[in-house]
Amino acid sequence: MTLLALETATATCGVAVLREGGVVAQAHLHRPHVHSERLTPLVEEVLRHADASSAELDAVAVSEGPGSYTGLRIGVSTAKGWALSADAALVGVPTLEAYAARVRPMAAPGDVVCALLDARRDEVYAGAYRVTTDDVTEHAPTKALPVEALPDWMEGVPGRLWLVGDGAPKSRESLAALDAPQTLVPSDELPPSAARVARRGRQRLAAENPDDVATFEPLYVKDVHATPAPSPFA
Repeated sequence: MTLLALETATATCGVAVLREGGVVAQAHLHRPHVHSERLTPLVEEVLRHADASSAELDAVAVSEGPGSYTGLRIGVSTAKGWALSADAALVGVPTLEAYAARVRPMAAPGDVVCALLDARRDEVYAGAYRVTTDDVTEHAPTKALPVEALPDWMEGVPGRLWLVGDGAPKSRESLAALDAPQTLVPSDELPPSAARVARRGRQRLAAENPDDVATFEPLYVKDVHATPAPSPFA
């Protein structure tokens, strides 16, 4: 299998190519507001470094959300375009699940990884995952929550609680109510990864059918409220 993976749900703009059993090339820009102009050139560059052409792609995996509305729209539309042009399968990968999986090598079985993205004001996008010997499984479902509601949402933590993501610092004090040992992993040290999206995408394709390219949409979790620009003629 040759799989292209895109990560655009946050300020990270990332691309990876997985071939056979491993990631052979990847590149990331950790800058906001560059996805629209930099994503496609980054895809072309990473494919070139992987010695792969678009015609060779068997699948395209994309970080499906939650996260930045604009970033998700760019990532999903780009993934659809490459999947259609290559006649490749499309697979969406939950953003917080892929992010939490990055922490698994540092955690012990029974620990819980809480991936938290800043949703502005006092809210975060949150997903909690229990670490097993070889994977992560859902501990609490992905939701958009006020930080003060996080302890009730997560309930108990049997081991250490790992916090990752740009929403983790403002959530730490609230989650201290769980009375579990905590480790906060700074998001600039462990940002989202297209390579992890690639690996999760491969797992999902092995376990279930690909997504339908025509109907696939990002996972926003909460409604998007857009404010129309004022008319210059008003």
